[in-house]
Amino acid sequence: MDNPQGATSSISAPSSSSVAPEEFLNKVPRLAQLTDRFGNTFHFGNAGDYWHQAFAIGAETDYKTHVKQIRNMDIRDDDILICSYPKSGLHWHCEVVKLLMNKSKNLSDGDITGLCFLDAMPSESFSNFKSPRLLVTHVPFRHIPKQALEKKIKILVLERNPKDVLVSYYNHVYNHLPPLNYPGTFEQFFQVYFEVGYLYGDVFDYVMEWQTGREANPKLHFLVSVFEDMKADTVSGVKRLNTYLGSGCSDELCEQIAAACSFEKMKKHKDETVSDLVKALFRNNKLAIYRKGEVGDWKNWFTVAMNEQFDKEYEKRMSDYKSFYTYTL
Repeated sequence: MDNPQGATSSISAPSSSSVAPEEFLNKVPRLAQLTDRFGNTFHFGNAGDYWHQAFAIGAETDYKTHVKQIRNMDIRDDDILICSYPKSGLHWHCEVVKLLMNKSKNLSDGDITGLCFLDAMPSESFSNFKSPRLLVTHVPFRHIPKQALEKKIKILVLERNPKDVLVSYYNHVYNHLPPLNYPGTFEQFFQVYFEVGYLYGDVFDYVMEWQTGREANPKLHFLVSVFEDMKADTVSGVKRLNTYLGSGCSDELCEQIAAACSFEKMKKHKDETVSDLVKALFRNNKLAIYRKGEVGDWKNWFTVAMNEQFDKEYEKRMSDYKSFYTYTL
């Protein structure tokens, strides 16, 4: 489902008066493209066994090489790795963890995730980072750095109910400018997602592979943080992360961090401080990384038929999954 075999090669962005800026595209490796059965063309980086999001990692490289470099990169004993499927709360958790590490209640300016995102930067860039490093990634379990397992570093795994993931994912990629976007409707995206796959593969495959990986490494320091649990009680979620990280923040500071990282405050701050280049990757220069941050928005997007189709797919492929999702609060 996530194998890009048969994709055609695309050297440049589609001809359009509204595309991602050249400053970004000139640093993006050669992309592949597919046209779905609805006539929508979308682009991706061919990472071999999954489709990688287009990032400005250097036009002279390729995504297969990039993923191998992530897999083989040097990891330090005190590194912290956050792993998630797209749109599962990565930016939110990254901000919370960074504040805990810095013992601060002040939000960072700009997109902090972009400064520690393995998928979006050449691996050698991280060698100059001061310890302890916060590293984040969307790559499947089989591609995370080998040394992360060998050195038994702390690995935070994020989960979110997959119905809201699909809605948030669609809005995220729809609002990108070409060639980074998916131009079709949500119903078309939904069908293409389960028929063909999309960036980083399928969410069901992703979480099942992570479950297998965690079970195969019982002595590692994994912690699973669930989006819906964090939304239901953010203060308790922040305190749990504080205990896991050993960051030593007081209960009062944890409460202040939870308040600072409320969706509304964080979205407003990021909209005001993110770089113009990042904004220029989206429609109308409007940042689409933070949308609603809600639980249950899928009900406004799924038709009855789509919901039935999803539930059948879930029942068929997730029968061995040992966690349970919360779809509404």
